[in-house]
Amino acid sequence: VGHWLQGGMGKDRKDTGMMLKVFLETFKNMKKKPALVMKTNSADFSVLDREEQLKKIRDIRNSIKGEDLPNIYLLHGDLTDEEMNDLYNHPKVKCFYLITHGEGFGRPLLEASFTGLPIITSNWSGPVDFLDSEKSLLVGGSLDKVPRSVVWKDIITENSEWFIADEQQTANSLNFVYTNYNKVKKNALDLMKVNREKFTLDKMSEKLGKIIDKCDDGSLVPKQVKLQL
Repeated sequence: VGHWLQGGMGKDRKDTGMMLKVFLETFKNMKKKPALVMKTNSADFSVLDREEQLKKIRDIRNSIKGEDLPNIYLLHGDLTDEEMNDLYNHPKVKCFYLITHGEGFGRPLLEASFTGLPIITSNWSGPVDFLDSEKSLLVGGSLDKVPRSVVWKDIITENSEWFIADEQQTANSLNFVYTNYNKVKKNALDLMKVNREKFTLDKMSEKLGKIIDKCDDGSLVPKQVKLQL
């Protein structure tokens, strides 16, 4: 789940192309293969955008050596909260997989953890605040300078770095979930219980209230002054 942003292979911020490539390489030529459901788009939900996503998927599939590749399903459109919830909880959806270069927060990852899905993602940035390395599969990697093609004024600066997930570790994590599903599902359900308790609107309000109480020593209260003309 996430935007397929600008940039060639390995150069879009979500690293969607590399995620797809590693998945295809990992499960190609297997007798019984999982499939990948991609809920993604680029600029909008237009027909042109949909066709562009399908073309990028085909191009990556065509670059993989091997005739028997896993199926890829594209979901392209603005789904409601209820439809997204149904997707996360669909009996055929077994895992959430995203090797992003970096996230400020990573809401889809938290949503997936709320539904008890095993998670494979990068061991970096925002999501590590709510994903447990013992209950999720956090992929190691390295930091590298961002490509010039993704420099974004005041957002992604030219000298900044982002995370590149190790391809072999990613493949190992995919295989581990595939061959040890009962174990990773139990861990995911344990994480679900923790996150459902910890990340709620009430908990957020409680923490925000403490911050405000700590900062407000009376100096923040507006004082009435005489109008001088």
